[in-house]
Amino acid sequence: MSTAAATACEWTGYLAEDFRFGEFPRDAVVLDVGFGTGEQMRHLASRGCRAIGIEVDHDLVRQARATGLLVCRSVAEALPFEGASFDGIVCKVVLPYTDEALAVAEISRVLKRGGVARVSYHGLGYSLRYLVTPGHWKRRFYAARVIVNTFVYRLTARRLPGFWGDTLFQSERRLRQYYAKAGLELVDRPYSASFGGAPVFIYHELRRT
Repeated sequence: MSTAAATACEWTGYLAEDFRFGEFPRDAVVLDVGFGTGEQMRHLASRGCRAIGIEVDHDLVRQARATGLLVCRSVAEALPFEGASFDGIVCKVVLPYTDEALAVAEISRVLKRGGVARVSYHGLGYSLRYLVTPGHWKRRFYAARVIVNTFVYRLTARRLPGFWGDTLFQSERRLRQYYAKAGLELVDRPYSASFGGAPVFIYHELRRT
């Protein structure tokens, strides 16, 4: 079983299966922020879109180039493209590993007016599930530091240094604040299952105003 399939199995019932990341018009130029294995880029290409991807991992970039995908190595907080370059953006659970405010601002900057971004995030419920359900102690430790780091980030706008601050969970309230500043309109918010009263994943469709 592939890593993606194993992850999907583990989170069955929490994923919004009907959220269509790749539904863009034919000939749309679409950026995949954090393309991973390139599966989403290949799907976009099959629909007649021009797919471009960025990733921070050297090996993933090398492997994607070897298969003919148009990709480059970069971070979400500093996208190497001119403003208003893309008709659409796909970003699947990348913001937890970034400075989220900067990443949202960059998504807005490179989108054309009227362009659409389909984005997913980790909510607090993702960490809570790891924290209180049976599993390896490393998962509980990971969940605890994500929660602590996020509260530090909320209070100071800075992440904890190094390993301690590598991941955040997102919240609806914080995201909406970023959207308002960046000129992004939230046009669709599919239902997302919760754990402990908090969303596990958050799915947003955004439009550049």
